[in-house]
This record gives sequence, C-alpha cells and structure tokens, in this order.
Amino acid sequence: MMNSIFRGVFVHRYRDRLADIRATCIEELGLWLKMDPDNFLNDRCLKYLGWTLYDKQSPVRLQCVRALQGLYQEKEFIGRLELFTNRFKERILSMVLDKDPDVAVEVVNLLVSLLM
Repeated sequence: MMNSIFRGVFVHRYRDRLADIRATCIEELGLWLKMDPDNFLNDRCLKYLGWTLYDKQSPVRLQCVRALQGLYQEKEFIGRLELFTNRFKERILSMVLDKDPDVAVEVVNLLVSLLM
C-alpha cells in the first residue's frame, strides 16, 4: 500500500507548482526513508532527494538537506547511501554557498556530521 501511495501521490507532488507542497513531500520522504529503509532507502526513492537539491525555492532545498541529515546520522545507512553520495556530492558541496543562509548552514552541518 505504501508503494502505491508513493507512486500515486508523491511522484507527482514532489514537483508541484507550490513550494510548500514540494517541501512537505520531501520532509515526509525523509521520514519514510528513515522509518522503512527496506522499502524506501534505495536509488528509486533517493533520486527525488537528489533532484530537489536543485530546487529553485530555498524551503524545498532546506527540507531536502534536513532529510539527508536524518539519513546520514544513521550509521547503518551509510553503505546504502554510497551511490547517492557519489552522484550528488558536488551539488552538496556547492550548496555551502547557497543564496539562502539557512540552507548553507544546514549543508555545513550535514558535512560536519559526515566527518564524524
């Protein structure tokens, strides 16, 4: 049922015209990835986080970075995030210079947590 909801709702709403809806989708995706990694912590779902790192609206980027913080703090997820990390590391690194200072601060916090 969760996969049907994911395909039927999330796949269409993560690129909604309203930034608030996109941000809410990404926030929830982060929770789903963390709560049910067997079904959702895979490249099929992680790609949506990667794509929203490029969103034009800073609240969406901010929620994306916060979702990533939640995933990277779980040490058992690190191996499953390796492909994602390799694919989007340049974007994450470039976001320390994000035009929104809140996003930039959270990216720095994410990078610091990766060093620990």
